[in-house]
Amino acid sequence: MFDIGFWELSLIGIVALLVVGPERLPAVARTVGKYVGRANRFISNVKDDISKELKDEDLKRILADQQKLADEYKKAASSMNDSIASEGESIRGNVSMDDILDIEESNSNSDSNSRAAKTEKNVTDTQQSETPNLEKQDTSSEPQANTEKS
Repeated sequence: MFDIGFWELSLIGIVALLVVGPERLPAVARTVGKYVGRANRFISNVKDDISKELKDEDLKRILADQQKLADEYKKAASSMNDSIASEGESIRGNVSMDDILDIEESNSNSDSNSRAAKTEKNVTDTQQSETPNLEKQDTSSEPQANTEKS
């Protein structure tokens, strides 16, 4: 706070000793120390109060910013819900129940056709895979016969 060094303090002490006298100097020093301590505590309390107020202001500003963002998100969500609802209504108005039934029938027919095609393909794949195995067995037996003859 103040730029007071050792020599300044010793000069103040010598002047106080000459002015007050050696009998009353200890009592005066206690009283001055008491008032200096009170002043230091008062200054530190004021500093703490100011820092708390600054933090409160910062928190209030941050809270206000967050509230603005939350309001914007709510508006965006409600507009999204409104647009989805309007699109759903327009789709419902364009599609009749007969169209839905036709789509379900075509899906069930295509599913049964695809299942039949898959079953037929599996059968032909199985037959083709068995045929090379038989040929391999036939070719493997020929060299054995040749070795037996010689």
